[in-house]
Amino acid sequence: MVLVKNERGVVLVMALALLFFVSLFLFTFVSWHDSLYGTYDSLGTVYEKAAITKMQGG
Repeated sequence: MVLVKNERGVVLVMALALLFFVSLFLFTFVSWHDSLYGTYDSLGTVYEKAAITKMQGG
C-alpha cells in the first residue's frame, strides 16, 4: 500500500460507505416486507368479515 498514504482514513470511509449501503438495502427490504404483509392482513380481514356475514345468513 505504497500509493495510499493514509490507509486508516481510506478504510474508515469505505467502511462507512458499506454500512450506509447495507443499511439502505435492509431498510428498503423491511419496508417492502411490511407493505406486502400489510396488504395480506387487510385482505384477510375482508375475507373474515365476508365469511362471518355468510355464516350468519346474510
